Amino acid sequence: MNSDNTLRPLIAMLLVAMVLQLFPISGSWLHLKPNFFLLIMIAWVLYFPERYGVEFAALTGLLTDLVLGSAIGYHVLIFSISGLILIFFHRVVVYLQLIQRVVLVFMLVILVAFMEAVMNSLLDKPLFLDGVFWLGIISALCWIPLDKLVSQFYSHQN
Repeated sequence: MNSDNTLRPLIAMLLVAMVLQLFPISGSWLHLKPNFFLLIMIAWVLYFPERYGVEFAALTGLLTDLVLGSAIGYHVLIFSISGLILIFFHRVVVYLQLIQRVVLVFMLVILVAFMEAVMNSLLDKPLFLDGVFWLGIISALCWIPLDKLVSQFYSHQN
């Protein structure tokens, strides 16, 4: 399977992520909404680091900045660091069981939440660390079907 066969599903997933990211949620649930772009970036970098590496992570971060209306570069930096972490541990992570990958995503989402908190504190924005644990759990649960879907593309490649 060449990269053209993975590009269409990736674009479709990014469009679905955009719709889910823009879906309105109000009140206390707002801080528990997963970053769907982050989850897609994790899945594709995890399974295809040679095709979708740090550049893809940075572009996904840029797309997130544009969709969420945040400062350009805010999510680019955070997603690039997350992509580097995934690429660094790629050789180990691909052999993990599903539950271990879910725990990895949980920890990475919490790390991203803390990186966002640091960035917010540097920009003198309010910190929202309430519910970070629940955000990690919800994100990890949302990541399970995404992992299954991207792993099918990975298995068809081999």
